[in-house]
Amino acid sequence: MARSLEVPMYRLFHAGEVPAELSKMKPSKDDEFGSKGRDVDYFSKLRRLLAKMAPGDQKLLLHMAQKVGRD
Repeated sequence: MARSLEVPMYRLFHAGEVPAELSKMKPSKDDEFGSKGRDVDYFSKLRRLLAKMAPGDQKLLLHMAQKVGRD
């Protein structure tokens, strides 16, 4: 989801400045989910659709995803 929103992953879990230990993000690996095949197409489409959403709707979607992820 962070790639789709084009934000660092810590922003999905941390509201505020970058924690010191996370200030240097590691580059993505070629074998990570979303880096090959259908996953690339899926995330590309998701990124395009999210870019068309209003910021408030993006926040709502992120909030809902966070709630589902906690259950």
